Amino acid sequence: MANISGDADERRRSLRPLQGLFPYIMHYRKMVIGAIISLAVAAATTLALPLAVRRMIDHGFSASDSSFIAEYFAMLVVMAAVLAAASASRYYFVITLGERVVADIRRDVFAHVTTLSPSFFDTAQSGEIVSRLAADTTQVKSAVGGTASVALRNVILGLGAVAMMVFTSPKLSGLVIAAIPLIVLPLVAFGRSVRRKSRLAQDTLANATAYASEQIGAVRTLQAFTNEKLVTGYFSSAVEAAFEAARASIFARSFLTFFAIFMIFSSVVAVLWFGSRDVLDGTLSPGTLGQFLLYSVFAAGALGALSEVWGELSQAAGAAERLTEILAEKPAIQAPVDPKPLPAKARGAISFDDVSFS
Repeated sequence: MANISGDADERRRSLRPLQGLFPYIMHYRKMVIGAIISLAVAAATTLALPLAVRRMIDHGFSASDSSFIAEYFAMLVVMAAVLAAASASRYYFVITLGERVVADIRRDVFAHVTTLSPSFFDTAQSGEIVSRLAADTTQVKSAVGGTASVALRNVILGLGAVAMMVFTSPKLSGLVIAAIPLIVLPLVAFGRSVRRKSRLAQDTLANATAYASEQIGAVRTLQAFTNEKLVTGYFSSAVEAAFEAARASIFARSFLTFFAIFMIFSSVVAVLWFGSRDVLDGTLSPGTLGQFLLYSVFAAGALGALSEVWGELSQAAGAAERLTEILAEKPAIQAPVDPKPLPAKARGAISFDDVSFS
């Protein structure tokens, strides 16, 4: 079985294995379009909130403006209703799409496994194949039905927030854009480490699951040779190794999250310090600074969420690669591309000519 032994760990990891999911996803274009529209509406509604906040701050809260304030609060209620409806629609579309895609993948992988040659199962453990059908497809479902939509939402929200920041204050936005490379480049480097550790954790867990499946399938032989303690000890070691691999992956993702959030919000605080000086100088209104603050928080939150989503997508990419390895396997005996018909139609008749018995 190609790459089933983990040789692929030595290769450079990326999100490229997720491309194999696109044909399954595009089978359900209506759900994809519905999810994208819901995401766009939710993001646009969120980006409109700081505009209302700016006008409320600049106009103040006075008795003479009570009708104006009531209109803006009513508008905020309407925007909240739109945001709630869009978020609910997004959840329905993406979760349904994830379940549907994973069901198709499981069916195709199982159907393909049944066509492989017996020699394939001499080197591949049945427990590991079952693990790929169960654990890896669950990881893919999490990516298609949640992580991907969260990533797309934060990309739209982050880009929209940056655009509105530039529109609100080009000077402060320039400081933010200058700080982006200092944040993104380390995130990319840490992301590679997370991908390697995530793949190792998945492979280690699959080995433990495969060993347990093999032993349970031959439990009579196991008990006949009184190997219960030996098998239990080996499985305990395998489970502990899986735990250590998972803990290493979790630690890498935790450090990635810490670094991303700290750097992002530290940059926001530094930019706001410059903005407060502009307010004191009279070149920027308090409402405009508040608007810029909200947009900077949106952008920082989107970038911080993307750092976490990147780790989850890396895990899903490892799972998708493992499933793709099975689908890439070819049976040892395949039907010819251009089969040739028999020279004559077979009749299935049997005759005995010149046969005698003594």
